Amino acid sequence: MGRRPARIPEVLHNRNFALYYTGQSLSVLGDAIVPVALAFAVLDLGRGAGALGLVLAAGIAPGVLLVLVGGVVADRIERRRLMVACDLVRFGSQAAQGVLLWTGHATLLSLVLLQLVWGTAAAFFRPASTGLVAEWVEPDRLQQANGLVGLSDNLAYTVGPAVAGVLIAVFSPGAALLADALTFAASAVALSLARPAARTAARTAANAAEASASVLRGLAEGWQEFRSRTWLWSMVLWAATFHLLALPSVLVLGPAVAKSDLGGASAWAAIAACSGLGAVVGGVIALRYRPRYLLRATFVPLGLYGLQLVALAVPARTAVVAAAALVGGVGVAMFNVYFYTALQQHIPLPVMSRVASYEWLGSIALLPVGQALVGPVAAATSVPGVLLVAGGWMLVSPVVLYLIRSARELRAVDDSPQTVAADATPVPAGGAA
Repeated sequence: MGRRPARIPEVLHNRNFALYYTGQSLSVLGDAIVPVALAFAVLDLGRGAGALGLVLAAGIAPGVLLVLVGGVVADRIERRRLMVACDLVRFGSQAAQGVLLWTGHATLLSLVLLQLVWGTAAAFFRPASTGLVAEWVEPDRLQQANGLVGLSDNLAYTVGPAVAGVLIAVFSPGAALLADALTFAASAVALSLARPAARTAARTAANAAEASASVLRGLAEGWQEFRSRTWLWSMVLWAATFHLLALPSVLVLGPAVAKSDLGGASAWAAIAACSGLGAVVGGVIALRYRPRYLLRATFVPLGLYGLQLVALAVPARTAVVAAAALVGGVGVAMFNVYFYTALQQHIPLPVMSRVASYEWLGSIALLPVGQALVGPVAAATSVPGVLLVAGGWMLVSPVVLYLIRSARELRAVDDSPQTVAADATPVPAGGAA
């Protein structure tokens, strides 16, 4: 019997998306290299953990402060051109950091300032990319597109730290940052080669009259679209609790439990590796399984994230915690794919980026708060107690989420064109619960 040829996902026959996907896969791999590179760069400067925290925070802070403005801008100009500009800015910032480190001229201040530049560009790129995928990909293939993007992201963050380690060991942290800069250049080239789609031209023409409208008006319109959909803001509210309680408990308390009860760093490395493997498995599942009800399909897999927290609270053996982490990684990866597919299928294109910026801010903003508070709260109470509370919340989350009717009954869009997203007509308050 002859071999069957490998089947290329249909969405990759879409030239624009294939270019975007290629550039983003490289860019995310570069992003996965950066934390390790910056850590050793700061250490080579003779600085400690506090300085590293300052540098990393400089890359995150602009996203929190400017992502809403980024959403307004992305909805009013051509998203592709905005993203190319953001990639070029990030190419410049990372290349500058790499050259300064390579030549020995880097300082803590230069790293902080250049990370602020990088984070500012990322704040505009992120909401634009959500809208761009919805512009370029047919509605019935959005899940496949998001599945591919999620899978490449998970693979990048699995192999990225190892790539960074090799670059740093063979060359220097500066070389790793120069490699990251090249991935942004590749992304900019890929996006530049894409052709504007018909919906892109229609949206640009429709929004030309709004180009000079105030940012506050744009934010208000985006907020109206966001708050008018119960399924959307309720899922974002749940995601906020995940980033406030569950994820910080794993990231902060997990290593402490591994050190005190499971054998140390090697045990935590195994657990983290299984979590990454689970995310890859979840991405493969989301790429192939097309549920009728997008959000409902994620409820139980999300709840299983609580198993890892309970296993750490006991604490169970390393193998048991690692298995639970693998299951949890599956659920989170599936949620990311199905949720963003729902967002892109059910939000009008003219306001897509603004709504995406509210979603990102509402979901992620509490993560640094949770990371700062979970340690002191655990010290004042107990580590197992905090882990059990977080795990219990995750385990009951499927029931809580199922009670939200508009979330459990939200259907996937199977036919094109995208009737909702292609229209420029905003949904009135309370019109889509």
